[in-house]
Amino acid sequence: MVRKLLQVAIFLLLANAAYRVAPAGLHYFQFKDALEELALFSQKSGEAELVDRVMALADEHSIPLERDYVHVRRVNGQLIIGASYIETMKVLPGYDYVRQFDVEARAFNPGQ
Repeated sequence: MVRKLLQVAIFLLLANAAYRVAPAGLHYFQFKDALEELALFSQKSGEAELVDRVMALADEHSIPLERDYVHVRRVNGQLIIGASYIETMKVLPGYDYVRQFDVEARAFNPGQ
C-alpha cells in the first residue's frame, strides 16, 4: 500500500514538472519559427526596425527577452537574427530550474 502511494506521489511530481516546463519549450519553438519567418521576409528592413519586431514577437510569445540580447547581422548575403534569454521554471516545489535559450534565424538574400 505504501509503495503504491509513493509511486503515485512520484508520478504526480513528474507530471507537475512536465506541466510547468512544457509551456517554456512550446514558447521557444513558436518564437524560433516566428524569427525564421521574420528573417525570411524582412531582408530590406533596417536593423533597428528588426530589433523592434523581434521585441514585439517576444511579447507575443511570452518570452522574457531584453533588447540588449537581440542581435541583427548581415554577413555574406545572409540576414542573421539572434536572441538569448533566460527563463526560470518552477519544476518541483522549492526547486527552480533556470535555462538559457538561444535562438538564431538565418535567411539568404539572393539579391546580393
